Amino acid sequence: MTIDYAGARYTPRQELIEGHADAWRMIGAAGTWWTGAQRRDMVAEARNAWRCANCASRKDALSPNAVSGEHTACTTLPAPAVNAIHRIVTDPGRLTRAWFDDVIASGITNAQYVELVSVVATSVIIDTMHAALALDPPALPTAVAGEPSRSLEADLVDEGAWVPIKRRPDASASDTGLPRDPNIRRAMSMVSAAPMLFFRAFMPHYRLQGLQFAISQGQAEFVASRVSALNQCFY
Repeated sequence: MTIDYAGARYTPRQELIEGHADAWRMIGAAGTWWTGAQRRDMVAEARNAWRCANCASRKDALSPNAVSGEHTACTTLPAPAVNAIHRIVTDPGRLTRAWFDDVIASGITNAQYVELVSVVATSVIIDTMHAALALDPPALPTAVAGEPSRSLEADLVDEGAWVPIKRRPDASASDTGLPRDPNIRRAMSMVSAAPMLFFRAFMPHYRLQGLQFAISQGQAEFVASRVSALNQCFY
């Protein structure tokens, strides 16, 4: 299965189509800690989370900790992975360090969590784009046989994030005034393939320089800020 956005009333730029198609294929391949079949199932669970009664109850509760019970899974992924995916998708604004620590204590490693986040976040980008264009979600990525590489990154540091991150080799600012290696990229740097996957889908939508849009960079920043505020994303 590939992505072409055929049938949309508005055809996205070719750069975006190619980025999403590449990311979809990347999800179906074996990753660093999860197989291609497991990564495909993460996409299925990300979609299934919106039909999960437990997720709906948690979302409506004053505190997500007030609701107990199991999530309704649609795959054979381990229960801790299902829990993480459902909460990340349906209630990201109330994730806490205590919740994360429980995920790790349940048997998901830091590196597995980072890869899971990258797959889920990437799938949300692509599914949301389809919804915005009044298209059905694309068929699940084709799972390719193969074993995870299980390669560990070197030179990881603890800088207060929930997971270790790569040391920043160059702390100087870029032309935008931000670090050349921003924290939004470093957040998933424990698994080198994780930010590569996410940004392959994300970069055609938004960047700080070199936008090939009909709107100006300033207008793009306004839209990005407004959307972030509506989504309560204050990064």
